[in-house]
Amino acid sequence: MSSSLSSSNNPLSMQIIAHRGASALALENSLKAFEIALAQGVYGIEFDVHFVNGQALILHDTNLIRTHHVNIPIHKLLPKHLTEYQILTLHEVLTLINNQCLVNIELKSTDNLPELIMYLQELWATGLIDANTVISSFDHYLLDACQHALPDCQFGGLIGHLPKDLAQYAVSGNFDIVAVASDIVSKALVDDAHANGKRVWVYTVDDLEEAKIFAQWQVDAIFTNQTDRMLNQFK
Repeated sequence: MSSSLSSSNNPLSMQIIAHRGASALALENSLKAFEIALAQGVYGIEFDVHFVNGQALILHDTNLIRTHHVNIPIHKLLPKHLTEYQILTLHEVLTLINNQCLVNIELKSTDNLPELIMYLQELWATGLIDANTVISSFDHYLLDACQHALPDCQFGGLIGHLPKDLAQYAVSGNFDIVAVASDIVSKALVDDAHANGKRVWVYTVDDLEEAKIFAQWQVDAIFTNQTDRMLNQFK
């Protein structure tokens, strides 16, 4: 196994990725959550993107009910709503982070794939995304389209199950990262991923004892809301 994938002798080497920013300390996917995560010195920041009506919006859900307590579907959001509810765009978040840490863009949905691809290519041309940018999704067809357009980015294939062929989906999909749910990840999956030159990132890990197990398994990084707690434990 390559030493660049994980450190076999140091169980405290697991990297910490802020899940939707430092979302235990501020509203998820908000400016404050991202600012806190940057100040904490996390390895990376993950956030969600819906590309709708020509805009790349930083939201997890398809409406604002859970996060903002108003029943507005994302496809009906107007410029005044973005201002009123402080909803960020992808361009704004990338400008804020400004290559201070790794960026993980999770693509949730798009209502216009060609337009999304053109938008991402424009971000590449301006340097806001680069070879250190990770694009991930549960929609592996969407990742395939992005890979063809942005071959120098990194790609994470999100899964919420334990495949019978372990990490082979990442091999066949040419994904750099096996991004897997914490309740189904196994040491066998981690070992198979590393044997095939893939990194393993596990979501969403807020329990410290669980995180310690993943570190022993040599998981490369975890997504967590509890960034301060995990940073105190893992370096």
